[in-house]
Amino acid sequence: MRKDKSNRKTERSNNPNLPFQPKGKLKVMFLGGVGEIGKNMTAFEYNDSLVVIDAGVTFPSNDMPGVDMVIPDMTYLAENKQKLKAVLLTHGHEDHIGALPYLVEKLNTKVDLYGTKLTLALAENKLVEHGLQSKVNFVTIADKSIVTLGDFTAEFIHVSHSVAGSVAICLRTPVGTVLHTGDFKVDYTPLGNEIMNLNRIAEIGKQGVLLLMSESTNVEKPGYTLSESVVENTMNKQFAEAKGRRIVIATFASNIDRLGMIMDLARQYKRKIVVTGRSMLKYIETACRVGHISVEKNLIIEPEQMGNYDDSKIVVLCTGSQGEPMSALTRMANGEFNKIKIGGNDTIIISATPIPGNERDVYNVINKLYRLGALVVYSRLAEVHVSGHACQEELKLIYTLVKPRYFIPVHGEYRHLKRHCMLVQQLGHKESNCIIPELGDCVELDKNSFAVTGKVAYGNVMVDGLGVGDVGNIVLKDRLTLAEDGVLVAVVCVGKNDGKLLCEPQVVSRGCFFSGDTNAYETIEDVKRLISAEVPKYVFNRILEVDSLKQSIQRTVKQYFKHKLKRNPIVLSVVTEI
Repeated sequence: MRKDKSNRKTERSNNPNLPFQPKGKLKVMFLGGVGEIGKNMTAFEYNDSLVVIDAGVTFPSNDMPGVDMVIPDMTYLAENKQKLKAVLLTHGHEDHIGALPYLVEKLNTKVDLYGTKLTLALAENKLVEHGLQSKVNFVTIADKSIVTLGDFTAEFIHVSHSVAGSVAICLRTPVGTVLHTGDFKVDYTPLGNEIMNLNRIAEIGKQGVLLLMSESTNVEKPGYTLSESVVENTMNKQFAEAKGRRIVIATFASNIDRLGMIMDLARQYKRKIVVTGRSMLKYIETACRVGHISVEKNLIIEPEQMGNYDDSKIVVLCTGSQGEPMSALTRMANGEFNKIKIGGNDTIIISATPIPGNERDVYNVINKLYRLGALVVYSRLAEVHVSGHACQEELKLIYTLVKPRYFIPVHGEYRHLKRHCMLVQQLGHKESNCIIPELGDCVELDKNSFAVTGKVAYGNVMVDGLGVGDVGNIVLKDRLTLAEDGVLVAVVCVGKNDGKLLCEPQVVSRGCFFSGDTNAYETIEDVKRLISAEVPKYVFNRILEVDSLKQSIQRTVKQYFKHKLKRNPIVLSVVTEI
């Protein structure tokens, strides 16, 4: 005889050994970080509980002129903010915490933020800049910390990465366990001896994992990622070989352990450190505040004090490893950094690998440094940098330890995600139990089903100065047109009483053609004739239809440029009635 729901509920309460039957499926929603590098943000929802892992930014591509940064579309989170239990941070890189101020402002409610001590300190810096720190409840966690968040339980597991305080997150849900690796590498000899907690990951794997979500950045690279200790050995060699010379080191400001290692070498070789670059100073101050590194007062000196020391006693720590135009190293290379002049007695170490798209900028800086007489050491010449992301054998190791039922690759462009799926299939994972997510996908799963069931709001929200989301595709298109084809302004002066032209139309060009060029005379005269011919068409009963005339001038002039010069400038029309 079939039992009704109330009887089943009573029976379960009387017999706790009966298996728990979840009510519904887990939803995983990808707001960023898939099909792209950066903008990492993933939401997990079960009934009335919602948690978010990371809130990152990405930086604008060449087709986004004037845009400062790009953040995820957070509409779904704002619409469901009453369900939000917490935002969990894997680590303190911009592509994982940079969008936090915009998320907090969008939600307009108190947000519980979980992360390690250093990660929260870096997040707090960003929130303070926006005056939003009071709207966040900072909750510090550490390796193996466990917190309950509505229907979820989150456990944090230490991993190695290029910024200290990085964690993977084990999210236990009513339908099963989800393991999100965050960004990681398997480093058996990391700086600071904080080895990734592989034992705990293996234990979780033995307990059973429903879904593994693993980063994919270096999935195309075979083997293992080199240890950070390799960089330490290389740096030690460079310090030894630079006897009598000044050393300038450009690296990522966020790589706190590497900064600490460079400071240790400076002490060993009895050198003083000069720090340049606002972000570099901020990261060092933050790391000192939370006790991750210690810096004695007499180790760091001001740039103005360098004249008191021989070159052999100085190490300059600076930003600019990616050739950023306003960074300290780029300004030194251009001779625009008045406090530090590069010369023949300088050894420049660029402790980073160019991010795809930055190669030209980086090598331009290197060329300029060589022209100034400096000796430049970079990743193609020596192992002065190693990646913070796992290569194929490390990704295989994590998968083998976890042995999940379902697999979703994250943190990569589509080619990375596809290769990661192919990699785990080589280890015996079923193709049907692997999903390559697209932005906005909502994946629903339980022990018996695993599928994309719909979409949530997604996309690129562009931040331009203080404006958030007010720059859209139309504005970007106009900016690109201005950059490529310029702008032309047509000014028409007509009589207020009869709508007749009072003088010849005036044409002003910026970036379209040079008005002072004799070759442009014919073009200007053609445009003036076209405009003059349009005015009478929009005078009715001695009244000029101004708006219609403006549109007609724009349309006519654009058609002229398109057919005669194969250009498509922005055309602005100004009609003045006197």
